[in-house]
Amino acid sequence: FLNLFRGQDGVDNPILWLGSQKLVIYSIIIAMVWQAIGYYMVMYMASMANIPDSLYESASLEGAGRIKQFFSITLPLIWTNIRTTLTFFVISTINMSFLMVKAMTNGGPDGASNVFLSYMYQEAYTNSSYGYGMAIGVAVFLFSFALAAVLNAVTKREEIEF
Repeated sequence: FLNLFRGQDGVDNPILWLGSQKLVIYSIIIAMVWQAIGYYMVMYMASMANIPDSLYESASLEGAGRIKQFFSITLPLIWTNIRTTLTFFVISTINMSFLMVKAMTNGGPDGASNVFLSYMYQEAYTNSSYGYGMAIGVAVFLFSFALAAVLNAVTKREEIEF
C-alpha cells in the first residue's frame, strides 16, 4: 500500500518493508504505534473531558493563551492519566513486540526483528530448553517491572485536583 504512494517506481521496484534488514524493525514499530494510538487517544480525551470549562474561561479572562492554558491547566490535571498510560505503554510494548514480530515476520529476515520474548519462545519451545527460556522470561519480567518503577518515580508529582 505504501509503495503506491511512491508512484510508478513503487510498483516496478517496490520497497520490501518487512523483507529488508534495515527497515523491518522500523516497520514493526510503526505498526505498534498505529495499533496503540487509538487506545491512548481515548484515554487522554476522556481525562481532558473531565476538566471543567470554568477553569479555561477564568484563565482566558486573565489573559492566558491556548498554549499557556495547556501547560498550566490541562497538563497538570491529566498528569495522573499520563503516568498511568506511560506505564501501560512500557509494559505492553514489551509484550506486544513479541506478538507483532511473531505475526508479521516470525523473527525474519535473518533474525533482524527478533526481540527478547521471541528469543525466550525460541529457547523454550524450539530448542526444548524450558529452564533457560523461563529464566529469560523472569529476566524480562524483572526488567519491565524495574522500568515501570523507575518511570513512576521519575514522573511522580504532587497530585493536583480541581
